[in-house]
Amino acid sequence: MKKALKIIILAVVLVLTVSALASCATEAESVMTLGDKAISVNTYQLLLCRMKGTLYNYGYDVTNEKFWRTIISADGTTYDDYFTASIQEQASRYLIAEYLFDRNGLILTEDRIETVDKLMDAYVKQAGSKNQLNATLKEYGVNYDLFRELLILETKIDMLKDHLYGNDGEKLSESDKERYFNDNYVAFGQLFIATYSYIPELDEFGDQVYYTDGKYTAIAYDEEFGQTKTDEYGKIIVDKFKNPKYFNYEGKISYDKENGVAGYEVETDSNGKVLTDKDGNVYNKTKSYSAKEIEDIAVKLDGYLKACDGDIDVFLEHAEIYGEGESDGEITYLYSGADYYGAIDSSLEYLDKIAEGVGKIDKGECFVVQSEYGFHLICKYDMVAGAYDDEKHSDTFSDFYYNLIAELFDGVCKEYESSVVVNVDALEKAPTISEVEIDLLY
Repeated sequence: MKKALKIIILAVVLVLTVSALASCATEAESVMTLGDKAISVNTYQLLLCRMKGTLYNYGYDVTNEKFWRTIISADGTTYDDYFTASIQEQASRYLIAEYLFDRNGLILTEDRIETVDKLMDAYVKQAGSKNQLNATLKEYGVNYDLFRELLILETKIDMLKDHLYGNDGEKLSESDKERYFNDNYVAFGQLFIATYSYIPELDEFGDQVYYTDGKYTAIAYDEEFGQTKTDEYGKIIVDKFKNPKYFNYEGKISYDKENGVAGYEVETDSNGKVLTDKDGNVYNKTKSYSAKEIEDIAVKLDGYLKACDGDIDVFLEHAEIYGEGESDGEITYLYSGADYYGAIDSSLEYLDKIAEGVGKIDKGECFVVQSEYGFHLICKYDMVAGAYDDEKHSDTFSDFYYNLIAELFDGVCKEYESSVVVNVDALEKAPTISEVEIDLLY
């Protein structure tokens, strides 16, 4: 249950820190107000619909009444209670943000309005007509005009954040960046030993195939010492890529093993298409080691642990000699939020164990974590100031500034919480998240 709740919390953060949805309730009853600003019932309902759509995309059975009645804490709180309350809390944040937009003397520019109108035109085109768009929006409690207001208000929130923190966080202080960095990340190195092996791709002679690169786009032949052959019709024998095959003096395939990449069986989807990473390199099939082989590795790792624990230099020597990973010994950073990685994908739960473990030890101390991929001998490193701006770690810190700004912005909004006036009667009459439609579009 803890993991499931964490996934939901992540969904709340992802959706509600992006969408700043507040509206002036000129025609509808307000659920909360601050000064001359208000959140209407319509806006509140759309917020609920959006969150329900996010949960649907996360794979939760949001169309099942039993899901919403599921109790998730000792005080009897259900998923319905939890998410409805979460939307109420976030709606107050956006109300405050709209209020602060005016307090900071900001003005919505014509180019920003034009951007919103182009987006509205795109929504109309996607729906087929303005009437059809209105028909769909009605299911979520709003219409074309109200939805346009929300998009404008989202733009205002973006402008407010830019005003406070800069377009790319350039107004953030070094102290805020370093504080957030040290509070939310850990640094370590690892020595990895796999508990699986790749399954070799064999040719018709039982020899491993070699390719020109990791994308498996052509066979790597040793053309200097090999030669082509012809079939019974006098045609040159070709491979699956329609390239001439080269054979050695034994009559087997002549591979360029020195410059080629060893081939292994590849993973495919349900249609037989070869699966690749973002760079086009193929995913290879693997075979797990036996229980005895894994036990032997564990014993070996225990020896490494005893030798390395407390001495980074010894750890680095072991990582270079015995490590099987591409980045063994190199400094690595992980976000240290509890259960963060497991909430994204259960196969990443071992990263949560690493982050938690590193947070409990001193520099140079080591421990071992096992994953479905193998054993990870972890050694704690010092944090390097400014690592979040290092291009080498860009993937790790891709959302660093976004999350830091969200944290600081939330802190600013909290200062005005006590000034928000909640219309309890309107909220009681409004639907809960279990009662609204699923919004996957708006």
